[in-house]
Amino acid sequence: MDRPKISWSENVILVDSAFLDSLVQDFIVNFERMINRPLGKLNLCHWLDCLLLDVGLCEGAHDNFVAFLHPLNVTKMSAVEPGNYKEDLTEKAFKDRLGEFTLGSFPIEKIVSTGEFVSQALKAAMESEATKQILVVGDFSSYGEEICKVASEDSSAKITLFGMTPLPEGKYKQQVLGYSVMSALGIKAEEL
Repeated sequence: MDRPKISWSENVILVDSAFLDSLVQDFIVNFERMINRPLGKLNLCHWLDCLLLDVGLCEGAHDNFVAFLHPLNVTKMSAVEPGNYKEDLTEKAFKDRLGEFTLGSFPIEKIVSTGEFVSQALKAAMESEATKQILVVGDFSSYGEEICKVASEDSSAKITLFGMTPLPEGKYKQQVLGYSVMSALGIKAEEL
C-alpha cells in the first residue's frame, strides 16, 4: 500500500529549536563582549528572511512553511523573539517581501531522538511534489550523518543544510548558519 503524499509549501524550513536557541544564546554572550554593547533577542522574522535569501529566493509571493521542532516539555525559545511555541509559533502566519510564512511547532516525543525526528520531518517534506526548497537548521555535529544520508536521497526539492560545522558532500547544499544569526541579532560587519 502506498503512503499518501504530503502536500507542504513551496519552501519548507525545518528548525531544531533547541539547537537554534542554544546557538543564539552563545552568540549573544560572546558578541556582547566583542562589540561592547548589549544585544537583544534574535528577530525571528528577519532571520527567516535571511535563510531564504541565502538560498537565492527573490522577492515575491512565495508560500513558506516553518516547522519548529522542539523538546516535549519546553514551551519557548528564550533567546528568540517571538519564541513561545504555543502562543507565537503554532498556527500563526505573517507576510513580508518574501511571501507568506505559516508557522507550526512540533514537540519531539521521548520515543525518538532529535536527529530521528528531524530526519523524519525531512523525509516527509521531500515527498511533497509541491515543495521546491527545503532548508534544515540543526545540530549537525550531533546528528549530521543521519540528516546527510536522508538529504542525499532522491527528491525533486533542493535541500540546503544550515549548520555551524562543515558536512560531507552530498545531493544537498550547505550554508553557514552564523551569518543569518548575526544579521538577525543586529550585529553589523563594521562592529567586528
